[in-house]
Amino acid sequence: MSVPQRDDQVRTPIFNAMPAAVLILATAILASAALMALSPEAGRWILASSLVISGPAGTALPAQPLGHVAPLLLHVFIHFGLLHLVMNLAVLVGAGRAVGLALGAGIKGTAGFLVFFFMCAVAGAGLEVLLPHDGIVQMGGASTGVSGLIAAAGWVRGGYRGMLGLALPWIGFNILIALTGMVLPIPISWAGHIGGTVAGALLFPLALATFGEGRGRDGGDGGRFSA
Repeated sequence: MSVPQRDDQVRTPIFNAMPAAVLILATAILASAALMALSPEAGRWILASSLVISGPAGTALPAQPLGHVAPLLLHVFIHFGLLHLVMNLAVLVGAGRAVGLALGAGIKGTAGFLVFFFMCAVAGAGLEVLLPHDGIVQMGGASTGVSGLIAAAGWVRGGYRGMLGLALPWIGFNILIALTGMVLPIPISWAGHIGGTVAGALLFPLALATFGEGRGRDGGDGGRFSA
């Protein structure tokens, strides 16, 4: 005898329930990686156009095809190796799904997700640029934006306390990387991660109030965090 399944027990295939904004970003990131791998010439141009470059005050920075402002947005599309790419995509899909469902699947929610993601990315890249450096530093990767998604996913899961439960450990981990880097340099943009996380914690309630169109607006089951 079979037991009828309640409506709230029905499971939707993950990609059928994946918010459009997450699919758009993931596709763009994968397309950029593929183009860089298949065409060295195009890859060099994408890299030169997208790297966030900073250095000591007064230092002349290398010229970039689109200038030094565009990379504050474009850096999320370039990655340094397969592991870097896979890790960021994993967080984008896991945390991004929860955030996207909370904002809603319509045009308004999709636009809100993209605006929120890139504001976190700009905040993370901006903090990296503002920090003092001993030499020229180059940064790329979607981790600035996905760090904001980590804080937002915590908010979806449990409001302010849920946000702190995810954001604080991630910030603490990056502070540890920063301290370790004083002795043993680690090629990880801890400042970009922290900047993106703080921006996510501050901006997501506003994004939810402005763009939210789904059940996740009030932290309901429709916006629960799941990978």
